[in-house]
Amino acid sequence: MLKIGITGSTGVLGKHILKKIKIKKKYTIISYKSDIQNTLEVERWIKKNNFDAIFHLAAIVPTKVCDENPLKACSINIGGTINILNAIKKLEQKPWFFYASTSHVYKAQKKPLLETDKISPKSFYGQTKWIGEKILNKFSKTHGLYYCCGRIFSFYDNSQQNFYLYQSIKEKLKKIKNENIIEITNANSVIDIQKAENVADTIIKLYEKQAFGTVNIGTGKGTSIKNFAKKITKRKIRILTNKHTKTYTIANVKKLNSIIKNDKIKKNFNSNSNF
Repeated sequence: MLKIGITGSTGVLGKHILKKIKIKKKYTIISYKSDIQNTLEVERWIKKNNFDAIFHLAAIVPTKVCDENPLKACSINIGGTINILNAIKKLEQKPWFFYASTSHVYKAQKKPLLETDKISPKSFYGQTKWIGEKILNKFSKTHGLYYCCGRIFSFYDNSQQNFYLYQSIKEKLKKIKNENIIEITNANSVIDIQKAENVADTIIKLYEKQAFGTVNIGTGKGTSIKNFAKKITKRKIRILTNKHTKTYTIANVKKLNSIIKNDKIKKNFNSNSNF
């Protein structure tokens, strides 16, 4: 059986990936359960298991938490990635590597975002992920690591915490009584959002296709935050917002679809890189 290692297995996506891979019964999956900042523990985990693939999901994700703890965000999001890569560098046979990045790295624009579009991180979280991408790309060219960088767009899940969009809207809906009015920041903005379990499916498919390079993980379809909120409840609600201007964060998924539909993926580091 092929052996897969995963960091961040206690997170929303990590839990879904664990569940789905166990159902497939053709992989052995081993979670990293220590501190990703611990260099020796990371090296011991990677050296011991001789993985065929590693899914690196561990990160501080909430933008507010990253803003409030910038040093810790850098230590985990960037330093943790460096720890894993340094451990991989010592292996004779290197695993396929998945790096979970984000749509936050892109400069906003009104058309669906391509992997080759301009980079201008819109949050500190996005900055840490973009630095991680650049480190990974340089490492790949220097040490021959075959990797896929998934720029993940919005997703939702019942297990998310209240500072994520989906749960924050659900909390607002619980609190309203007779007025049926809620306030949502930037409710007119258009996002590309899907269920977390669908994102997990995509990550597994990218591994099974041995995808290489940067790939958007989204639906390619946009919906306003306002409409997303209305779909969460059967009640008729009125939404107030602070802005009437729209921002757009929609994935161009042409590359993703071509990879998933393709029967063969050629291992060509130079031609497939998007950096």
